[in-house]
Amino acid sequence: MSPFQLPLDIKSLEIVSQSVDSKGNYTLEVKSTAKGTHCKKCGKWSEKVYGFGDKITVRHLSVFDKAVYLKIRVIRYQCESCDDGPKTSEKYDWMEQKSKTTKGLDEYISRQLINSTITDVSKKERLPYRVVESALHKNAEKAVRWSNYKDLTTLGIDEISLRKGHNEYVVIVSAKDKNGALSVIAVLPNRLKETTKEFLESIPDHLKKTVKSVCTDMYDGFGKSAEEVFGKRVVVIDRFHVSKLYREPLDALRIREMKRLKKELDALEYAKLDGMMWILRRNYECLSACEKEQLSVLYKHSPKLKEAHKHALKLTNIFNTHHNRKKAFTKITRWIAQVQKSTATCFNGFIKTLQKHKSGILNYFKERKNSGFVEGLNNKIKLLKRRCYSIEKVTTLFQRLVLDLKGYKRFA
Repeated sequence: MSPFQLPLDIKSLEIVSQSVDSKGNYTLEVKSTAKGTHCKKCGKWSEKVYGFGDKITVRHLSVFDKAVYLKIRVIRYQCESCDDGPKTSEKYDWMEQKSKTTKGLDEYISRQLINSTITDVSKKERLPYRVVESALHKNAEKAVRWSNYKDLTTLGIDEISLRKGHNEYVVIVSAKDKNGALSVIAVLPNRLKETTKEFLESIPDHLKKTVKSVCTDMYDGFGKSAEEVFGKRVVVIDRFHVSKLYREPLDALRIREMKRLKKELDALEYAKLDGMMWILRRNYECLSACEKEQLSVLYKHSPKLKEAHKHALKLTNIFNTHHNRKKAFTKITRWIAQVQKSTATCFNGFIKTLQKHKSGILNYFKERKNSGFVEGLNNKIKLLKRRCYSIEKVTTLFQRLVLDLKGYKRFA
């Protein structure tokens, strides 16, 4: 192999010599340009050289896909300010104490871990598993650093199962700032109201004042804790959870009616009702002429389903229209009265839920905030769990989410 001079990107080091082993890996003998260190006892600057410690070897960034090692003999300094003259080994700004890798390599590993796994990076970079894992712990915090945030305009609270079928849930608290940047600020170990409230109360006061909306579902543990910390005006019940609740009884009625019609209608007439589930779920304006004809056939044979479907469409139209909170309150109250006067009984359970959570549901109409960003984050978490073959520690999940969401901005 032809010799060449290898430059070093660490300003506080000078290369004394370099060599290449039989595998093509580079070893650089280096020395520190620092003239002293801080005493470990009194903290004062010490420049008196006492001696040398052992040589240490640290892995650095690869060159030409070959490993680079820095070998340095640690200088020990003696403090002249302390009576007993304690000795202190010099500290380096380019590596963590007792680390086997440089900070540059740790940041490179962290960048490779974005949307990947420790095992994959370990194999690709030919690094021990523990070295890659150590880089993750060094560069991805295990808890939120409030100093990184200027505002928390919109908070989202939702739960997700860590292990499918084991009834083990963690709570993901996410935030969007006024510029729309998404981040995870907490992974809570359970969905108890006390746990959620404790975390929300831990948010610094200057950031609490910036919270304009807290988007959540109808679970009382989330909504009540947010109300007690921020007040009722900021809690927003997600409209898509509301939609799911009034579409479920409509679907149940459709299934019952379709079973009845299958027995009563001939095969040719019943075939006209094919694909009715999706037709009933879409807005009437979005249906084709053929689908509208199918819907009219259904209305003809099932007046009960027709009435329920009309009520569902009216409520959907209320949510789709840009009303203010006061007007939305009037329209939803009127909708409830119309349903209660009608023969449609499938919405009785939903109406009770609607009245219980009316304040949070109406808050949606202020700025039309919803939990769409939370659901998108849940999909990312599900993908992360499959990619990493399950994650059981909440701290590890928080680290991986922070890395996947903020890694490129931090390390690119």
